[in-house]
Amino acid sequence: MIDLKLTKRSLLLLLLVALNNNLNTQVWNRSFTAGNYDSKSKLLGGSEVLQLIGHKKMLFASIGYWEDGNNIWYGGSNNSIGWGQINRLDNPNANWQEDLFLGTNYLRPEILKQVIFTKDKLGNLLPKPDTVLISAGYSPNYFTRKVNVTSFVRNDLNGTWGESLIINGGFPAGGDNYSIRDLQIHNDKQTGLEYIFATIGTKGIFKGQYNPLVTGKIDWLPLPEYGPITVRSLGIEIANDTLYFSSGDKLYKRVDGLIPSYTVAHNFGDLGASINSAVGGIRGLTTIKNPNGSNETLLLMWCPNGQSSGIIYRLEPNGLGGFNRIYETTISVLVENYLPGSTAKYILGAYNEFYQYIDPLTSDTLHLVGFEANVIGGGHLTWNGYYKGGLFATRNATMQYSIGEINGSIGLNDSALVANRCYVTSPFPNENALYYGGFDPNSNSSTNKAWIFKNDFQLTAISELSKQENKYAVYPNPTQNNLFIENTKSECYHYEIISLTGKVISTDESCMDKQIIDVSNLPPNLYIIRIGEELFKFIKM
Repeated sequence: MIDLKLTKRSLLLLLLVALNNNLNTQVWNRSFTAGNYDSKSKLLGGSEVLQLIGHKKMLFASIGYWEDGNNIWYGGSNNSIGWGQINRLDNPNANWQEDLFLGTNYLRPEILKQVIFTKDKLGNLLPKPDTVLISAGYSPNYFTRKVNVTSFVRNDLNGTWGESLIINGGFPAGGDNYSIRDLQIHNDKQTGLEYIFATIGTKGIFKGQYNPLVTGKIDWLPLPEYGPITVRSLGIEIANDTLYFSSGDKLYKRVDGLIPSYTVAHNFGDLGASINSAVGGIRGLTTIKNPNGSNETLLLMWCPNGQSSGIIYRLEPNGLGGFNRIYETTISVLVENYLPGSTAKYILGAYNEFYQYIDPLTSDTLHLVGFEANVIGGGHLTWNGYYKGGLFATRNATMQYSIGEINGSIGLNDSALVANRCYVTSPFPNENALYYGGFDPNSNSSTNKAWIFKNDFQLTAISELSKQENKYAVYPNPTQNNLFIENTKSECYHYEIISLTGKVISTDESCMDKQIIDVSNLPPNLYIIRIGEELFKFIKM
């Protein structure tokens, strides 16, 4: 005689194992390949994707043409193509479109960011905050021997972009003189005025104010608030209501007031490294919650020169206006463990901020950091000395790091990815995915090398099972101690808590309208609760 109850349970366990496999499967899809044309016959090329930004249910990518053969500086014959672009994706199934052509001589849109203006020039709150998409770059003109550094702000009503001149300077234009790598809004605590700050190469820190009457929406002051500086700044951040920016081995702090000043808040000079301005020193400056206090702390990657190992430090406020430096990890060591037999000679990473997102499976707060790795040994695939695949590091809430790879392990016939530069959570409704972009030419010919991949989280299986009209509600989710079941039909039911390996952890029956289940002894993980014929997932923290 067949035990129907056992057979039904066995089928359920098989289903849960299948769900587990589905939930943990990474599905990668290529979203953008450089070298194609959009619907208006605009070339969507480029050697690198510098930033990815979700803005008002659209996805935007900044595309640079450094070392790209479509650009006239690198062999191109048409001066109207091969310059910096902002491209747009309207939905996951659409084709990418050119949204902004920066113009001749803008090799890169060096920054792309969403910012929110809340005050007018007098410090009065706006009737409604203005959330804008802003880009910036510099354009050297070799005939006039002048350099324009310009910001571009999108008008979301008509899809156009307005321009505001930040500074007009003279040559030399190359190197790091006018490189504009970050933007940040800060409210001066003493005056109540709101400014947007920009880091412009070695020229210094410039600021502007919101002006909705001009198409570019920003009035920039012509002189730096602080500068010039020796090494270009690669990051500017707000932590504990204070503005910080990095330059080489120093972290500077703004002292607010009518006559603001800057002081050195932390110095890495004790590490004894020589700073290569092209590499930068302090990279990826990011504000995170302090794991050892109620305030905020700063996270960064230390990359001083051609011997960089990609060391990640955390700076925690010391209560005296400075910071305690805390070591977290060395990316080169993680790479050597990931690529057996290899030696990581050089690591360059944290092109932008450490990107924060919430893991939909565990509700864990994670941070992503992309990098490139110059490796030898181990027989691993390389491109001009750099590991050919796109590696990235993930930092979890317990400050542990792991290495991932874009689109799985790189193959012999796959195009080189080299450096994951940027990442963003999908801005599209009902899409649970992360987008990754990158490629760093490293002064090598890199025509049409820019790429964007999408990694879908496989939540479909359990979500589909829960789309029916539920008789029960399960909450809170995530939970630490108690799980509640609300019975909307006022009838008795059987319930089981099951691990993702298919093991039944507990089972019981209830006729209560609200059943309380103690889950405090469960290890932190994702679980399934089966109530009658319905399946729900919940996270034990």
